[in-house]
Order: sequence, then structure tokens, then C-alpha cells
Amino acid sequence: MSTKRTLKFERDEATGEEFHLYEDWPDEDCVFLELEGFAFKSAAWPTSAGMNKTHVRIQIPNRWAQKLGLIEKRAEVSEIGQGTAGGE
Repeated sequence: MSTKRTLKFERDEATGEEFHLYEDWPDEDCVFLELEGFAFKSAAWPTSAGMNKTHVRIQIPNRWAQKLGLIEKRAEVSEIGQGTAGGE
């Protein structure tokens, strides 16, 4: 029996890329993010605070960061400057 509760899930059938954001009992104070099918690029190093704490950076493509709600959709290059005079 699974103890996971899905918060968000999306899969791109064409590329096989997917993410799964979920909670898992008994870890009630955190969530988990699984990425599948992505090129993986990450880095980790000790923080200046020390005490066995680590700084982790993971590269996520913009289109997936948008789907996760981490960033807002950005204007496409072709959309920039297409407004009317006066910025309306």
C-alpha cells in the first residue's frame, strides 16, 4: 500500500518527460519532487552555515518550471513589442 499523496503530476507522452510532486507519510513537514526523462544537471556543496547542511541546485527546463508553478509564463520573442502605441 502506497503512502504517497499526489499534489501535481504531468507527463509529456511525446518526450517521456514527467514530474511528480507528492507528500509521503510520515514525512508531513516536506514534499517530494521526482523528475523523469530529463537531462540531469545538478550541483551540491556545503553551505557557509556548515553543520552538515548542503546547498543543492537542480536545472529544470522553463516549460516544466512553469507547469510546476515555479515561474510565470514568459512572453515569446515574437510577442514582444506587438502592443499598441502608449503601451496599451
